[in-house]
Amino acid sequence: RRPMIVAFVAAFSVAVAQITVGFFALARLHLEPASAARAAGVALAIVGIALIFAQVILRKLEWRPEKLIRIGGVIAAIGFASAVGVSTPTMLWSSYAIAAFGMGWVYPSVSALAANSVNADEQGAAAGSVSASQGLGVIAGPIVGTSVYAFDNGLPYALIAFMLISVVLWSLKR
Repeated sequence: RRPMIVAFVAAFSVAVAQITVGFFALARLHLEPASAARAAGVALAIVGIALIFAQVILRKLEWRPEKLIRIGGVIAAIGFASAVGVSTPTMLWSSYAIAAFGMGWVYPSVSALAANSVNADEQGAAAGSVSASQGLGVIAGPIVGTSVYAFDNGLPYALIAFMLISVVLWSLKR
């Protein structure tokens, strides 16, 4: 169950961040629509760069998936939590870079965690369950993210940070 929950939270987090960034740039940063679109586009491009950088470092580390999920989850939570208080495009880009770097360690570790938690003959079913959990996160993320955004434009990022820290704390209890 743990890999499925981590997969759901990871996909949920990414979906919320992708869906809300443009609206957030409009509302929080008080940018004109064209400038908000540019700020959101740069943020998402920076996400790609941070993910690549995280993967380069990940290959040099010899950490188990559990450790990568814990540390990556904390890093991502810090990035998402810092987005709550941004007031400039540069701050938004920085928070997205930090969040993406952390997610760059969480995402690939979920598959390894699932594979390591079952026997060889169960790995196909485990991979399918993880994929289904990710799909559910991608469906639920935009629905929940935009719903809580209506209350406060920083709330989706606070929710993501809370969910990631919850996953990290749950793994520490084990």
